[in-house]
Amino acid sequence: MKNKKIEALYQETMVFLRYAVPEKNLSGAMQVVDRYREDIPGLLLLREYYRSLPEVREEAVERVVEMASYQGVMLFAVITEGYEYLYVVEKERVVYIGESGHEVDEELLAFFGFPAHEDYHRACRLLREHEVYRGTSKAASGRCPACFALEGEFHQFGCPVEVCPWCFGQLNRCNCRFDQLGVEQIGDEKEIARFQRLLTEKGRIRFRQDQAPAYPGLGDGLDPGDPAA
Repeated sequence: MKNKKIEALYQETMVFLRYAVPEKNLSGAMQVVDRYREDIPGLLLLREYYRSLPEVREEAVERVVEMASYQGVMLFAVITEGYEYLYVVEKERVVYIGESGHEVDEELLAFFGFPAHEDYHRACRLLREHEVYRGTSKAASGRCPACFALEGEFHQFGCPVEVCPWCFGQLNRCNCRFDQLGVEQIGDEKEIARFQRLLTEKGRIRFRQDQAPAYPGLGDGLDPGDPAA
Protein backbone atom coordinates (compact mmCIF):
# COMPACT_ATOMS: atom_id res chain seq x y z
CA MET A 1 0.00 0.00 0.00
CA LYS A 2 1.44 3.35 -1.02
CA ASN A 3 2.27 5.84 1.64
CA LYS A 4 -0.38 8.57 1.52
CA LYS A 5 2.11 11.29 2.34
CA ILE A 6 4.35 10.40 -0.59
CA GLU A 7 1.38 10.11 -2.94
CA ALA A 8 0.11 13.56 -1.90
CA LEU A 9 3.58 15.01 -2.46
CA TYR A 10 3.73 13.43 -5.91
CA GLN A 11 0.32 14.81 -6.89
CA GLU A 12 1.23 18.32 -5.66
CA THR A 13 4.43 18.22 -7.70
CA MET A 14 2.51 17.25 -10.81
CA VAL A 15 0.04 20.12 -10.31
CA PHE A 16 2.83 22.71 -10.09
CA LEU A 17 4.60 21.11 -13.05
CA ARG A 18 1.57 21.41 -15.33
CA TYR A 19 1.31 25.13 -14.59
CA ALA A 20 5.05 25.74 -14.98
CA VAL A 21 6.11 23.84 -18.09
CA PRO A 22 5.13 24.50 -21.73
CA GLU A 23 2.94 21.75 -23.16
CA LYS A 24 5.61 20.59 -25.62
CA ASN A 25 7.93 19.75 -22.67
CA LEU A 26 5.34 18.17 -20.37
CA SER A 27 6.02 14.55 -21.25
CA GLY A 28 9.74 14.69 -20.50
CA ALA A 29 9.21 16.69 -17.31
CA MET A 30 6.63 14.20 -16.03
CA GLN A 31 9.02 11.30 -16.70
CA VAL A 32 11.59 12.91 -14.41
CA VAL A 33 9.00 13.29 -11.62
CA ASP A 34 7.90 9.68 -12.13
CA ARG A 35 11.51 8.57 -11.64
CA TYR A 36 11.25 9.85 -8.04
CA ARG A 37 7.67 8.83 -7.37
CA GLU A 38 8.66 6.88 -4.23
CA ASP A 39 11.49 9.20 -3.17
CA ILE A 40 10.79 11.96 -0.65
CA PRO A 41 13.90 14.13 -1.22
CA GLY A 42 13.44 13.99 -4.99
CA LEU A 43 9.76 14.93 -4.80
CA LEU A 44 10.38 17.73 -2.29
CA LEU A 45 13.06 19.14 -4.55
CA LEU A 46 10.99 19.00 -7.74
CA ARG A 47 7.91 20.40 -6.02
CA GLU A 48 9.92 23.39 -4.79
CA TYR A 49 11.48 23.95 -8.21
CA TYR A 50 8.17 23.93 -10.08
CA ARG A 51 6.41 25.91 -7.36
CA SER A 52 8.98 28.73 -7.36
CA LEU A 53 10.64 28.57 -10.83
CA PRO A 54 14.00 30.35 -10.32
CA GLU A 55 14.15 33.60 -12.30
CA VAL A 56 10.65 32.68 -13.60
CA ARG A 57 12.22 30.57 -16.33
CA GLU A 58 9.67 28.04 -17.53
CA GLU A 59 12.11 25.22 -18.15
CA ALA A 60 11.53 21.54 -17.50
CA VAL A 61 13.91 19.62 -15.27
CA GLU A 62 15.98 17.22 -17.35
CA ARG A 63 18.20 15.75 -14.63
CA VAL A 64 18.70 15.81 -10.87
CA VAL A 65 22.23 15.39 -9.49
CA GLU A 66 23.26 14.88 -5.87
CA MET A 67 26.45 16.91 -5.46
CA ALA A 68 27.13 16.07 -1.80
CA SER A 69 25.48 14.96 1.42
CA TYR A 70 26.31 14.97 5.12
CA GLN A 71 24.28 13.43 7.95
CA GLY A 72 21.14 13.36 5.85
CA VAL A 73 21.45 16.93 4.53
CA MET A 74 21.73 16.81 0.74
CA LEU A 75 23.09 19.28 -1.81
CA PHE A 76 21.31 18.90 -5.15
CA ALA A 77 21.65 20.36 -8.61
CA VAL A 78 18.49 20.66 -10.70
CA ILE A 79 19.50 20.70 -14.36
CA THR A 80 17.38 22.16 -17.16
CA GLU A 81 18.23 22.71 -20.82
CA GLY A 82 20.05 25.96 -20.14
CA TYR A 83 20.72 26.25 -16.42
CA GLU A 84 21.76 24.45 -13.23
CA TYR A 85 20.22 25.42 -9.89
CA LEU A 86 21.46 24.39 -6.45
CA TYR A 87 19.23 23.39 -3.53
CA VAL A 88 19.75 22.00 -0.05
CA VAL A 89 17.25 19.43 1.24
CA GLU A 90 17.07 18.69 4.97
CA LYS A 91 14.22 16.51 6.19
CA GLU A 92 11.18 18.27 4.63
CA ARG A 93 12.86 21.65 4.23
CA VAL A 94 14.13 22.76 0.81
CA VAL A 95 16.35 25.83 0.46
CA TYR A 96 17.23 27.40 -2.87
CA ILE A 97 20.94 28.34 -2.95
CA GLY A 98 21.24 29.91 -6.39
CA GLU A 99 22.56 29.17 -9.84
CA SER A 100 25.46 26.79 -10.20
CA GLY A 101 28.83 28.53 -10.06
CA HIS A 102 27.65 31.58 -8.15
CA GLU A 103 29.40 32.35 -4.88
CA VAL A 104 28.24 30.25 -1.92
CA ASP A 105 28.79 30.82 1.80
CA GLU A 106 32.06 29.27 3.00
CA GLU A 107 30.35 27.55 5.95
CA LEU A 108 27.99 25.75 3.58
CA LEU A 109 30.90 24.63 1.40
CA ALA A 110 32.82 23.37 4.43
CA PHE A 111 29.73 21.53 5.71
CA PHE A 112 29.51 19.59 2.45
CA GLY A 113 33.24 18.89 2.34
CA PHE A 114 34.46 21.36 -0.27
CA PRO A 115 37.92 22.50 0.97
CA ALA A 116 37.85 25.72 -1.06
CA HIS A 117 35.75 27.69 -3.54
CA GLU A 118 37.91 26.28 -6.36
CA ASP A 119 36.76 22.75 -5.52
CA TYR A 120 33.13 23.86 -5.51
CA HIS A 121 33.49 25.63 -8.88
CA ARG A 122 35.18 22.55 -10.34
CA ALA A 123 32.25 20.40 -9.20
CA CYS A 124 29.82 22.88 -10.77
CA ARG A 125 31.60 22.75 -14.12
CA LEU A 126 31.25 18.95 -14.17
CA LEU A 127 27.59 18.78 -13.14
CA ARG A 128 26.29 17.61 -16.52
CA GLU A 129 28.74 14.72 -16.44
CA HIS A 130 27.56 13.48 -13.02
CA GLU A 131 25.48 10.35 -12.64
CA VAL A 132 21.80 11.14 -12.24
CA TYR A 133 20.42 10.97 -8.69
CA ARG A 134 18.94 7.49 -8.26
CA GLY A 135 16.73 8.19 -5.26
CA THR A 136 17.12 6.98 -1.70
CA SER A 137 15.01 3.86 -2.13
CA LYS A 138 17.20 2.56 -4.96
CA ALA A 139 20.38 3.52 -3.12
CA ALA A 140 19.17 2.15 0.21
CA SER A 141 22.24 -0.05 0.68
CA GLY A 142 24.11 2.88 2.19
CA ARG A 143 21.47 5.33 3.42
CA CYS A 144 18.96 5.58 6.24
CA PRO A 145 15.49 5.27 4.69
CA ALA A 146 14.02 7.87 7.07
CA CYS A 147 16.56 10.70 7.52
CA PHE A 148 18.87 9.73 4.60
CA ALA A 149 22.08 9.74 6.64
CA LEU A 150 24.81 7.67 5.02
CA GLU A 151 26.08 4.51 6.67
CA GLY A 152 28.49 5.48 9.46
CA GLU A 153 26.97 8.94 9.95
CA PHE A 154 24.78 10.09 12.84
CA HIS A 155 21.05 10.18 12.19
CA GLN A 156 19.30 13.52 12.10
CA PHE A 157 17.97 14.13 15.60
CA GLY A 158 14.48 12.67 15.94
CA CYS A 159 14.92 10.08 13.19
CA PRO A 160 12.62 7.09 13.86
CA VAL A 161 15.37 4.65 12.85
CA GLU A 162 17.92 5.84 15.45
CA VAL A 163 18.80 3.23 18.09
CA CYS A 164 18.72 4.20 21.77
CA PRO A 165 22.17 3.93 23.41
CA TRP A 166 20.59 3.11 26.80
CA CYS A 167 18.23 0.23 25.95
CA PHE A 168 19.09 -0.37 22.26
CA GLY A 169 15.45 -0.07 21.30
CA GLN A 170 13.92 2.48 18.92
CA LEU A 171 14.88 5.87 20.36
CA ASN A 172 11.66 7.69 19.52
CA ARG A 173 9.53 4.81 20.91
CA CYS A 174 11.29 3.72 24.10
CA ASN A 175 10.85 5.45 27.46
CA CYS A 176 14.52 6.28 27.99
CA ARG A 177 14.08 9.91 26.99
CA PHE A 178 11.55 10.39 29.79
CA ASP A 179 13.64 8.42 32.29
CA GLN A 180 16.77 10.41 31.51
CA LEU A 181 14.95 13.74 31.80
CA GLY A 182 12.93 12.69 34.85
CA VAL A 183 9.63 13.73 33.25
CA GLU A 184 6.44 12.04 32.06
CA GLN A 185 6.36 13.94 28.79
CA ILE A 186 8.60 16.31 26.86
CA GLY A 187 7.01 19.71 27.20
CA ASP A 188 9.18 22.25 25.40
CA GLU A 189 12.22 22.92 23.22
CA LYS A 190 14.50 23.31 26.27
CA GLU A 191 13.81 19.73 27.30
CA ILE A 192 14.48 18.53 23.77
CA ALA A 193 17.81 20.39 23.79
CA ARG A 194 18.69 18.93 27.21
CA PHE A 195 17.91 15.42 25.99
CA GLN A 196 20.04 15.99 22.92
CA ARG A 197 22.97 16.92 25.17
CA LEU A 198 22.42 13.80 27.31
CA LEU A 199 22.25 11.66 24.18
CA THR A 200 25.51 13.09 22.86
CA GLU A 201 27.23 12.57 26.22
CA LYS A 202 26.05 8.95 26.35
CA GLY A 203 27.26 8.33 22.80
CA ARG A 204 24.87 8.28 19.86
CA ILE A 205 24.75 5.17 17.69
CA ARG A 206 25.65 5.81 14.07
CA PHE A 207 23.52 4.47 11.24
CA ARG A 208 24.11 0.92 10.05
CA GLN A 209 22.14 -0.75 7.30
CA ASP A 210 20.90 -3.49 9.63
CA GLN A 211 19.03 -0.84 11.67
CA ALA A 212 16.72 0.04 8.79
CA PRO A 213 13.15 -1.33 8.78
CA ALA A 214 11.62 -2.32 5.47
CA TYR A 215 9.51 0.84 5.35
CA PRO A 216 9.94 3.38 8.14
CA GLY A 217 7.25 5.63 9.51
CA LEU A 218 7.41 9.28 8.57
CA GLY A 219 6.69 10.73 12.00
CA ASP A 220 8.16 14.00 13.19
CA GLY A 221 10.41 12.45 15.83
CA LEU A 222 10.79 13.99 19.27
CA ASP A 223 8.32 16.83 19.51
CA PRO A 224 7.12 18.83 22.51
CA GLY A 225 4.20 17.03 24.09
CA ASP A 226 5.40 13.63 22.90
CA PRO A 227 3.74 11.31 25.43
CA ALA A 228 5.22 8.21 26.95
CA ALA A 229 4.26 5.03 25.19
